[in-house]
Amino acid sequence: MKSNQRNDQLERFFQHNPIEDPLYLKKYVKEHPDHKMAWYLLGREYTAQGKEGKAAYCFAQAGEIYEAFEQQKIKLDGPLPSSAIASMLQKETLPVKKYSGMRGRLLLFLVMFLLLALPAGKDLARSDVHDRAVDDQPVTAKTIGPPSQVGDSSAMKLVFSEGNWGKKLQEILSTSSKGAGETILMEAPASSDGKWMEWNRKVSPLLSVEGSGNTENEAVLKYYQAQICSCQVADSSKVTPAISSWVQDREQASVLQSTIQAYQMKNGQLPDKPEQLTKPYPDNLLPGLTPQMKEAFPEAVQRVAKLAANKGDGTKTPTQEVPVSEPATNASAQSAASSSQPKSSAAPLAEPLRIIIDTDQHQLAVVSGQFILRRYPVGLGGAKTPQGDFIISEKVRNPNGKSNGEFGSRGMTLSDSLYAIHGTNNPSSIGKDESHGCVRMLQADVEELYNMVPQMTKVTIGKGDLPPSAAGSGEGSGIGAGGGNPNRTLSLPLETKDNNPNKRYKWLD
Repeated sequence: MKSNQRNDQLERFFQHNPIEDPLYLKKYVKEHPDHKMAWYLLGREYTAQGKEGKAAYCFAQAGEIYEAFEQQKIKLDGPLPSSAIASMLQKETLPVKKYSGMRGRLLLFLVMFLLLALPAGKDLARSDVHDRAVDDQPVTAKTIGPPSQVGDSSAMKLVFSEGNWGKKLQEILSTSSKGAGETILMEAPASSDGKWMEWNRKVSPLLSVEGSGNTENEAVLKYYQAQICSCQVADSSKVTPAISSWVQDREQASVLQSTIQAYQMKNGQLPDKPEQLTKPYPDNLLPGLTPQMKEAFPEAVQRVAKLAANKGDGTKTPTQEVPVSEPATNASAQSAASSSQPKSSAAPLAEPLRIIIDTDQHQLAVVSGQFILRRYPVGLGGAKTPQGDFIISEKVRNPNGKSNGEFGSRGMTLSDSLYAIHGTNNPSSIGKDESHGCVRMLQADVEELYNMVPQMTKVTIGKGDLPPSAAGSGEGSGIGAGGGNPNRTLSLPLETKDNNPNKRYKWLD
């Protein structure tokens, strides 16, 4: 939709003052069903009347607008009957609720802000709007189409939405100022069941906020995804390299932090130096560390020490003391730049890495909290594959003494049993139940998994524990992780001897 058309539509929306004219709201949502702010206001009217079913339906249509105002998720238990929907969109008597004074003006400003700063389809307009004030100074946001290259990429900030981009946008706008540089708001797609964030598919830019340079409290919004605006989206090629680098930094930090925690579990204390994470077999946690991981090691240890102290487990801390910034507690800190966020910080991948194996889908996933980092196809043994919780108790390179043996190039024993996650010289068995109970993987996939997860990693085997695979889900395919993208494969140097030539493995292949 062109800018003048958006302005005309916005003018029509406000010509009857929707806050005081609920009948107009009903007519408006019928003509513009994608207008989330209108749905939200109509839901408020139904709430005032005690019509909770209709209100819930309206709030569900409002989506992130409702969540931004109410600070909670909206759930709709079952579809609203078609007759109820029809009655909502027909003429009926609704009380006119008057808003006056400062409250009315503030609500009107909020309505206008969310119409523009949180666009919902057809009704996005290019206009100056007011956000909630910081020190009583309103923030102005301008939406634009494909932008000229403005701002300095070195001042670019990257903010991950963690499923609530509306709230994050409000935080960013509340701290935007002249010359503040560009802030990119990113997200990973949600899984089909809504329980996971599929980091493995792609971390993508949603929109950006940049101080216009004209006034202290004016910001320019640019959109990178068509589903959040009815506009021509901006070119994301400028920000994609920075996001890719940010993703790689977070993954390396997550692997490092998980390995330090694994060392802590195994030895009852934290490591003093990075070489303790890459000892020879059988104490090998990782095959090696990248230069970035070694540089981040001191701060990462202190972060884990703080976590241990918060849990009160009495873990001994290392001798070195490195000052570590506290977790972000305000909007400004939460909008930390990629360049300023310590590379030792794994956030948002802050939870220890663990493995989930779904026997129904023949899939193995590496997860951190609610994030799916990797997802690989596997071969199993049907009823012969045990279900339950295990840990990786042993990691070995070339378990048959060669990379193309029956167990492939890598093996990871599960809880000192005869079951293991390993490679195979029979790749056609992947996706099938042809093993004697072990978990088979393609060579490139098992090699990356071996690099990502240390000993002591928790492994859960069960049915239906992962969401259905989606197109572009980033499943391994034997040519590198991240959906077969070699550029995204996490590689580590080999800095230790992690083979075991003195043992002949008899896993239940």
